[in-house]
Parts: sequence; structure tokens; C-alpha cells
Amino acid sequence: MSKSPSIETDRHDWLQHQWVVAGVIVSAARFVPIPFVDDVIRSQCRRFVVSRTLNDSGSTLATSDLKPFYGGSGGCVVGCLGMIAKAPFKLLLFPIRKIVSMATSIRGVPLEIMQTVLLGRTLRRQLADKDFDPRQADLMRAAFDESFARMDFHAVRAAITDVLREVQGWKSSAIESARKVSSTSSEVERSLPTSEGVESTATTVQQVLERPETAKLFDEFDRRFDAAFSRLRSARGGIQEV
Repeated sequence: MSKSPSIETDRHDWLQHQWVVAGVIVSAARFVPIPFVDDVIRSQCRRFVVSRTLNDSGSTLATSDLKPFYGGSGGCVVGCLGMIAKAPFKLLLFPIRKIVSMATSIRGVPLEIMQTVLLGRTLRRQLADKDFDPRQADLMRAAFDESFARMDFHAVRAAITDVLREVQGWKSSAIESARKVSSTSSEVERSLPTSEGVESTATTVQQVLERPETAKLFDEFDRRFDAAFSRLRSARGGIQEV
């Protein structure tokens, strides 16, 4: 027996809300004044997005099968060595990076939220494709980053900024959740440490994402992603044939 349209809509609304919650917490990472913690928060929240989307789709894949969606794709040894090599340089630049992050928060916060939501949306679309291959997760992430960088999110970004101004204390609530996320491990795949403030912020932002003009923009992103992903797959196939 198939699910009714209302049940399917409610399920997707719930999942999108989880993506927005993760996005709100990710956006607060820029305000946490501790080196490397902002990267940990982003990775943990995106891992949660992948986990919840896999669970919602009924997939038997493990979250780690799609690591490029939330972390590096070079493997543990390569990733750890790369992080160690870059650590002194990142520490040196940390104060400058934080100043820039906070100065650009009006633009950056809405973009972080949209990027997190679109990451979940893209994964859900790919999981629904019968030709989905988790071994191409690195190409999916590359196509995602390319498509996101080329989109003009000005109107939606401004709308999210406007609604956030109306939510009292959203930043402090999000920062508190972000700090808790940075100290958790595998538990983040099942739930995020949220609060009433974070949940209400996500509900407010979600109303912007449900507007017709936002839906059209997200559809345009889907088209760009599909084109980029197809091109990258063709390029990889050509290289392998050679």
C-alpha cells in the first residue's frame, strides 16, 4: 500500500527541518573562538544530515560510505597527515579567519544554512535514483561544490537574514548547540543537541525555504548539479578507458 501524499509531505517537511536545524548550528561555528573546532562542527552537522537522509530513504548504506558529503575523501591516513601538515598554518591564520568570518556573518550565515539544506536535498535525490553508486560520492560532492559556487542566492540570503533578525537569541542558542556538537562523537548521527531556540529558529527559516521563489531557485540548483555531475562522470569514464 502506497503512502498518502499528506504523509509523504509531512515526512519530507520533517527531514527538511532536520537539515535546517543542522544548518543553523553549522552557521554558528564561525562564532566559536577555538581553532579547528569550527571545522569539527561543520563536519559533525553534515554527517548528521547524511545519516538522517540515509535513514529516511531506507538505505542500507553506512554513513561512512558517503564520507565525501561531510568530510574528506582521501582516507584516514591521508586525511590525518594532511591535517597535521596544515595545522601550524591554520593556527597562524586563525585570528584573521575568525575576524573575516564574523565580519561576513550577514552573508555567510544564510549561505551556510542553504548549503547544508541543499546537501541533504541533493543526497535525497541521488538516493532515489536507481543508478545511484556510493563509489561516486566524491564526484557528487565536487559537482555540488561547483554548482553551489555558481548560484546567485542573493534574494533568499536576504530573506533569511531578515527573518533571523526577528528571532531573539537565535545566535546564542545556536552557539551553545555548536559547542555541544564539537564535543560529541558517533551520537551526532542520531540526533543533534538542540534547544527550543534552535528549533524555533529552524522553523522560521524553513518558512523562507518553502516560498515559491525559493523552490524555483533550488530547482535551478538541481539542474546545475545534474549537469555538472554528468560531466564529471563522463570525464572520469574517459580517463579510466584510457
